[in-house]
Amino acid sequence: MAFKTISAQLAAKLDQELMGPEIGFTLQQLMELAGLSVAQAVQKQYPISIYQKRQILVVAGPGNNGGDGLVCARHLALFGYQPVVYYPKRSSKIEFYSQLVRQLDFFGVPVLGSDDKWTHYLTSPETVCIVDAIFGFSFKPPMREPFGSIVSELVKVQNAVPIVSVDIPTGWDVDGGPVAGTDSLAPSVLVSLTVPKPCANKLQAGRTTHFVGGRFVSASFAKKFGFEPFPYPFTDQVLKL
Repeated sequence: MAFKTISAQLAAKLDQELMGPEIGFTLQQLMELAGLSVAQAVQKQYPISIYQKRQILVVAGPGNNGGDGLVCARHLALFGYQPVVYYPKRSSKIEFYSQLVRQLDFFGVPVLGSDDKWTHYLTSPETVCIVDAIFGFSFKPPMREPFGSIVSELVKVQNAVPIVSVDIPTGWDVDGGPVAGTDSLAPSVLVSLTVPKPCANKLQAGRTTHFVGGRFVSASFAKKFGFEPFPYPFTDQVLKL
């Protein structure tokens, strides 16, 4: 399916308007819908009925992209998967992220910290896929530690274990795609949120399955930002492009 894209600057403005006084979404609402969308994309691409393995590693960054990953992990657990979250740098400034971790604890989802061993999940024969929820469209290089080392580890296994990237493959420039001279993820699945960003045009043909997710916007709002609303089927939160 052909798709339009919007730049990082316009995507930031779109989110700002969604959470502004006229529309009134909260960050928590949008994050919940985003995480549910990613979980549903995983379920569609790697359904339990076909892949009897159920373990999924979710690597979460410190910001909103990481929050999407935390929500995704909770929904994956409710879908019947066995997610494990690696969350090495937790945000202490926003209480909502701590609430998401407590919700994962409530459902028995392991949340690993910076001192925990996590790399064996990368090569575990039980791992279905890895959810890359480290950085989104606000990322600016260079990549600080520990995330540079984390991405290097993901690159080592990406041809053996599928990577599902949330909105933007971590380390990519939102408009330009992979950054020259740095480790570059080549995800098996990209879940663009609300509308694809220009870097989606840099996906490797034949390698990456592309979904759009997040039924956040009305038809008139979509057209205001220069794209047509996506024809999500029935109650689905994602659409394969």
